[in-house]
Amino acid sequence: MIAVLGCQGCGTCSRVCPVPEAIIREGGKVVRIDPAKCKECYECVKACPYGALIIMD
Repeated sequence: MIAVLGCQGCGTCSRVCPVPEAIIREGGKVVRIDPAKCKECYECVKACPYGALIIMD
C-alpha cells in the first residue's frame, strides 16, 4: 500500500505509472492510490521528487 503525504501536484507519478488510473487525483493533487488497481511496482514512489508517496507495509 502507498500512502500520500504532501503531494505537490507535479504529475510525475502519473507519467511513470504503468496503470495511471490507479492514481486518484483531486484539485490537481494525488489524494490516494487505488490498491485494487495498483500493481505495486513502486515506480511512482521512486519518481516523486517531493517524497510525497510512501510505501506502507
